[in-house]
Parts: sequence; C-alpha cells; structure tokens
Amino acid sequence: MDYFQLSIFGAIVGTLSVILMYVYLYFLYRERFMGLWVISWILFFSRVIFFDLKFFDWEHSILGTVIFQTLYLTCLMIYIYALYIFINKPYKIYWLYGAALTVILSVTSSSIIQLPIAYKIAFPAWFSCIGLLYIAKTFINIKTRGVGKYITGGSFFLWCLLTFITPFFLFSNHFQLLSFIGGILRLFIASGTLMVYFEKTRADLITKEEHFESLQQVNRELNNFCHSVAHDLKGPLLSINQLAGFLIRDYADKLDSNGNKLTRYIQNKSAELIKITDYLLELARMSQKQMQMEAIQLEPLFREVYEELMRLQPERQVEFKLKQLPAIHGDLVMIKLLVRNILSNALKFTRDREPAIIEAAMEEAGNNYIISVKDNGAGFDMKDSARLFGIFERLHTNEEFEGHGVGLAICQKILQRHHGKAWLTGQVDKGATFSFSFPKDLSTQPAWSSLVVPDTVSSVS
Repeated sequence: MDYFQLSIFGAIVGTLSVILMYVYLYFLYRERFMGLWVISWILFFSRVIFFDLKFFDWEHSILGTVIFQTLYLTCLMIYIYALYIFINKPYKIYWLYGAALTVILSVTSSSIIQLPIAYKIAFPAWFSCIGLLYIAKTFINIKTRGVGKYITGGSFFLWCLLTFITPFFLFSNHFQLLSFIGGILRLFIASGTLMVYFEKTRADLITKEEHFESLQQVNRELNNFCHSVAHDLKGPLLSINQLAGFLIRDYADKLDSNGNKLTRYIQNKSAELIKITDYLLELARMSQKQMQMEAIQLEPLFREVYEELMRLQPERQVEFKLKQLPAIHGDLVMIKLLVRNILSNALKFTRDREPAIIEAAMEEAGNNYIISVKDNGAGFDMKDSARLFGIFERLHTNEEFEGHGVGLAICQKILQRHHGKAWLTGQVDKGATFSFSFPKDLSTQPAWSSLVVPDTVSSVS
C-alpha cells in the first residue's frame, strides 16, 4: 500500500468509524441530534469518496467546485445545528450567512478572478476552522465529569489546526500525511463523542434526581403548610359556628328578622368553611399518610360503601351493578375514601334520575386493571374536562349540586400514591364515567404508571 492509498484508507476508516458510532447511538436512544450528526458525517464521507478519490473533477469545473464546497460546508452546518440541540441552545443564523459567503468568495476567487486553485479550498477551509474551533470549545465546556469532552474537544481543535494549514500543503508531499492524520483524529472523535454522550447522560440523570428531590421537599413543605393552615383555621371556625348557634338558640326572640337571617347565614357559611378545611386536611393527609399495604377485594368494598351512602338517602331508587371487580393491593383507608368519593359523586349527579343507574366494571390493560364507574346522571361537557381534577374546581353551582370541588383532587392524590391514573368522560344530560387504572402488581411499578390514557379524555397521572 503506497503513501496515497494509506492516507485515503485512514480517512475512510476514520470517517466510517464516526458514522457507525453515531448510527449506533441514534438507534439506541433515538435522539434527534444523533440523527443529524449521522447525516452530516455521511455527507462528509461522500466528499471523501467522490472528490478526494478523484471520481469527480472539482479542480477545473465551476459546478464541481460548487458541489464540493456545498458538501464540505453543509456537513459542517448540520453538525453545528445538531450541536446546538445537544447543548439545548438556539441555533445562530449567522453560520448560514458565513457558509454562503464562503462559497461565493471561493468560486469568485478561483473561477472568475482566476486565482490559484489553493484558493478554492482556502476560504472553506478557514471558515471550517472557525466551525471546528467552536465545536471544540463547546465540547470542552460541557459540564460533565470525565475525559471524554477533552478527547473530543481536543481532537476537533487539532482537526481545526490541520484544516487551517491544508491549503498550504495542497501540492506538497505531506498532503497525504495530513489526510491520514485527519482520519486518526476522527477515530478519536468517535470514541470521545461516545464517552461524552454517556457522561452527559449520567450528569443529566444526576441533575434530574436532584431536582426531583428538591421538588419532593417543596411538596412536603407545601403539604405541611396546607395541613397547618387548615388545622389552625378549623378551631376559630368551629367557635364562630358554635357562637352563631348560641345566638340562634338564646337570642332569636330578641333579634329582628334581618338579625336572625344574618346569624343563620354566619352559621351556614362557617359550616361550609369547616367542611372545606376538613377536605384540605384530608387532602394533606393523603399526601403524607404512611401507607399500610394489604389485599383488598374491591367488589365487597364497593358494596359496603354504597350501602353506607344509601342509608343517608333510603328513599332513592338506584340500580347499582357490579361486574367482576378485582382484588388489588393498596392502603385500605385510602382506597375506601377513593370509592366513597366516586360513588358519592355518582349518587349526587343522578339524584334527578328515576331510576338512577350506577355500574362499576373492570377490564384488563396489560399490567393494569381499568375500573370504570358509569352513571346516567347530569354528565358534563368534555371541553370542561381539563378542570375537573383541580382543587376547588366545579362545573355546577351550589343551587344545582352541592359540593366544594375537592373530592376529585383527593381521588387524584390517592391514585398517584398507588401509581395509578384517573380520567373522566361524559356527555351533558347523558351521564359520566369515572375510570381509573390500578397496577396488578404494585411492587413492580415505577414511580409513574406506564398506562396510556386516551387523548380524548381528561386524565390525571
């Protein structure tokens, strides 16, 4: 193998190694910037094959020169664009302006002004030096621990120097040596980039874990604050409610009609606020409660809760149907509260129906059970579905249906603690369906359930 063949072999092997490494990473992680890097290196490889091996005569043809420069600079622009994506920064348009100006200067100087052929590559080579220097600086400044960024950045910096001096050795015996060194540098770039990617991925995971821990701490503090505020408010509210009751009992005959009306208003509103503080305390408790996991048979639990609720409204005519509800593993207190809130809503919104129909059913979806509670009640407009799980969010007035808009938020919190998801579907005057997923085996679940909820429904995860 002669000197020229050795230099071309080094350039081809070095470039192919980079391409194969990026293809491997792209198919492994499906990152957009990896795909763009693959394209940029394939374009560079095309330039090596078609022009460095003399398949096309670019030295004596304006068209060949333009194609050569376009391949040369396009691969650089795509690589830099992908690098901006990699470091999460916006792409700077001046790179494109610089590339276009470089092609114009190169073609003008060599084909119109008839300057020596070295000028055909001088302008793109020196512009590429700027790009390679930026790439080197960017890799070295990546905030990771390890030597990968220094290997990659250093290799790009040496390639920058190599590219800068190339026009001066175009017709020298050392030109093939420069090509061979370039191939070796690309081998280092391939291995260094692989190291950088894994080092950056590790650093990103550590950062995300730190952010997650911080968010958990903030969430705990907010829950504690909510619990403290609700607890501190409840005492004065109870006192106000009791005092209003004493006024009604002992001084009703001494107050005029407006006075009695205002006193009852104070008593009613303080009672409502007491209920709201109870809900807030319940919501905070669901976030902080130490879970006691045990096997729970959902079907008898649903029936037990339904019978408890019906004792408060024995005159109701309700068709209550249960269809093969599963046994699950969870905290009994929390799951019972979940079922109570679901059935309370179903009974509340079907009170104008004769008969009311409430049906609980189950289906399986991979590693999850899907439990759905369907009713024929007031329903809701799906355009309002996104609001339903927000705390204090209501779609009806108190005159239509009483409530405080906290029950579904509590359901959400309970399901989150059990790695489940909830969603609601409905139609106005045709009823609603509350559905939730529950892991078949809670011990194998990640922090969040992987169940895919239909896009057409309001979901909580």
